Amino acid sequence: MARKSAVTSDSSAVEIMRRSLKQIRPPANCLLEAIDKRFFNNVIEEFARSEWTQHQLEIAAVLARCMNDLNREQQELRHEGFIAARANGTSVENPRQRIVKALTSDLLSLRRSLSLHARARGEARDISKRTKIAQAIERNNPVDDLLAKPN
Repeated sequence: MARKSAVTSDSSAVEIMRRSLKQIRPPANCLLEAIDKRFFNNVIEEFARSEWTQHQLEIAAVLARCMNDLNREQQELRHEGFIAARANGTSVENPRQRIVKALTSDLLSLRRSLSLHARARGEARDISKRTKIAQAIERNNPVDDLLAKPN
């Protein structure tokens, strides 16, 4: 696997600026509802825009759907309650709790797959430093007039 170049090099900065101009949209093969897209946009903010690959965007879209499903199921569980009553009057755990637990597990697995947890991305201090530099370059494009922007 090729090593990532330091984000402090000039060529890296130019590449980050170039890639940050590209609008990130959910992949066409991953259909998202409007509410899913809100979750997708939040997931995208986890990395600098220049760091996303197409495959990661697909996983991010699946993660966004999972987050929406989990949110919806948790709301239903709150409304129904954690304990359900059977027809014979006995109490039982609401089956929706298993769905919530499964979705939570799926969500955590997808986050690990995207390396959205600190250990997968390397040393926390290095990751934080690299991401902050890349995001600063994207926000404060010092050579904004040198790159052509799409119309």
